[in-house]
This record gives sequence, structure tokens and C-alpha cells, in this order.
Amino acid sequence: MKNKTKTAISLIILVTIVLIGFIYYSRTHISIWGFNISKNELKDVLMDTRDNNYIITNPQLVLELTQEVSKMKKLYKVEPSNFPPEKTLTSYRSLMIQTKNNYTYGGSFWKDGNNGIMLDSNGYYWSVSSELFKIMDKSLKEAQKLN
Repeated sequence: MKNKTKTAISLIILVTIVLIGFIYYSRTHISIWGFNISKNELKDVLMDTRDNNYIITNPQLVLELTQEVSKMKKLYKVEPSNFPPEKTLTSYRSLMIQTKNNYTYGGSFWKDGNNGIMLDSNGYYWSVSSELFKIMDKSLKEAQKLN
């Protein structure tokens, strides 16, 4: 009986440690386009429009943009036969997320055949929500123009 109690307590402790680790990791990291990135490593966001290039350095806006990007769903693989999907881009041309250790993640926006918008990144097309564009529009008010 004593061994079963010890085993049960050990199992409960192990499950608790794993659960705490999972909760900690999910609060400190974010998954975008198949990459897991520490939220502390997020540095800035670069946006390219038809007219200008911008950089967003406000940490709150960078996190808000990145969190919306993390909701994107993978649509299908980018192949030579389906690139570009249409030659028409949206008013935003690209979105790039940069980290403090000089990694850059992102891609270009494209219209899909169903009047939707997608972004190519990490070898795939990803769905883009209208909420992302709202956040991008809001971010431009604080963004710095680049040459």
C-alpha cells in the first residue's frame, strides 16, 4: 500500500511540474508561421505599403500584432505552380516581425481567388484576418517611416 501511495504522489508531482512548465511556456512564447518565439525576444514589426515602409517599435503594438499573426491558419504550400497566386497585392505589401537576436519572420500579402487575403511565409500561404489589418492600420499612427 505504501508503494502505491508513493507512486501516486510521484505521478501527481510529475503531472503538476509538466503542467506548470506548459503554462509558463505558453505565456512566455508565441507561435507564428510555424516558429516558436520568446515574447521577450520580440523587437519590432516592419510593414511595407504601396507608398512607404514603416517600423513599429512600441512593445505593446508589436505584441498585439504578433498575437494576431499567431492566429493565422496554414492554407497550403507555396509551389512554383501557384506563386504568385495573383499579381495583385493588397494595400499592404509585406509584414515582417524582427527579434532582438536579429531573426526576421514574415512574408508578402496576396489576394486569393476567393476575395480573401493570405500571406506567404515559411513555405506556406497563411490566412489573414480583417482584425490584423485593423491592428496594422492603428499601428501606422505610431509607426516611423523608413527611407
